[in-house]
Amino acid sequence: MQGRLLVLCDTVDRDGGTESYLSRVLPALRDAGIELRIAARRVVDAGAFGDTAQTLGWSTDVAPPSAVAARAVERLIDTWRPDVVMTSNVHDSLAMAAARAAPKLVVRVHDHRLFCPQGDRQFPHFPALCTHAMKMSTCLSAAVLRGCVAGLSPRTLRLVRAREALRNAVLQADHLIVSSQFMADLCVLNGVAPERLVIIAPPFAGNISRAPRPERNRVLFAGRLVRDKGLASLVRALARLPVERRPELAVAGSMTSESRFAPQLAARLGVAMTLLGKLDTVGLHAAIDASTIVAVPSLWPEPFGLMGIEGFARGRPVVAYDVGGISAWMGSAGILVPRADERALASAVATALEPAQWRAFSDAALRQAEAYLAGAHAGALARVFFPPSQLPSAAALGIPSA
Repeated sequence: MQGRLLVLCDTVDRDGGTESYLSRVLPALRDAGIELRIAARRVVDAGAFGDTAQTLGWSTDVAPPSAVAARAVERLIDTWRPDVVMTSNVHDSLAMAAARAAPKLVVRVHDHRLFCPQGDRQFPHFPALCTHAMKMSTCLSAAVLRGCVAGLSPRTLRLVRAREALRNAVLQADHLIVSSQFMADLCVLNGVAPERLVIIAPPFAGNISRAPRPERNRVLFAGRLVRDKGLASLVRALARLPVERRPELAVAGSMTSESRFAPQLAARLGVAMTLLGKLDTVGLHAAIDASTIVAVPSLWPEPFGLMGIEGFARGRPVVAYDVGGISAWMGSAGILVPRADERALASAVATALEPAQWRAFSDAALRQAEAYLAGAHAGALARVFFPPSQLPSAAALGIPSA
């Protein structure tokens, strides 16, 4: 008999990092015979989940927790009786505590908000990353000295207290699933017992397929167009290359108030930039195929850096800043350089574009992509969720036989 899985998440949609992850992985579990229900703070596009997705409306990461939503979680667990509850981006401490009523509680740690009131472990007014555990004295000191959250204010105090309550609820989980050793170390720093941690890297979308190298060199940047993703840093790095060797830059993502200056910066520095807008999976694959390399110039500590392995699956080398969990997957398919070292990033781009080096990186990318198939990822999740008697077969999960 297959098991029952209840997923509590922030948003049901097909767009967004966590949302697209769930839309890839959960159908694989459902199609393998696992009974699935989803409850979310909001449902934007239920897609293939249909009426198995419902709204329970707990609070966001900056609002007070909801006792009403917590009672709704308790009722859902009591009436549907799941074998396991997995939470993903639930930042309401009361809803999280209510999820503990399930026989097994698994928390997927997607980003830094569980252990950082600022949300990104990056000091907002200083070019440095936070390496401390979350606690009241440390966070208030950072608020005063480095401008975290809202400075020394009642709002900061309330938010730190709320995150401490959320962390205490998360510490009651049976397992925490993280995407990289970097995130596992962060969890241990914040009091999670190492034996409760499971590292399962996320999968890319689609299949492994290499398009021919394009005739003109192009670097692709794809992701949220916010300061921490490093688009401006990438533009400045490309501007360091001689004009005759300077590749084009393609940018995929919706413009934000933080990124509207980027086209002007590119024009001033002589970097040819094409804005592709927000892309769906098909459009993203086409953009990768039309590019020579993929750049991940993130300035914040990426929990994983999914765009890198999306590039791998299309046979594209990657250049990136060495932050967060990126070193976990880079391997021999690209080049890592120190955070914010734009001279080194420019040199990495030039090296990756050299024909012989490009081919070696591209071959390695395709090999390494095999480790990030959706079926294998779903199988790894199922082994955390259920005992052997309830596990679907590898074939049911779409995992190729050896």
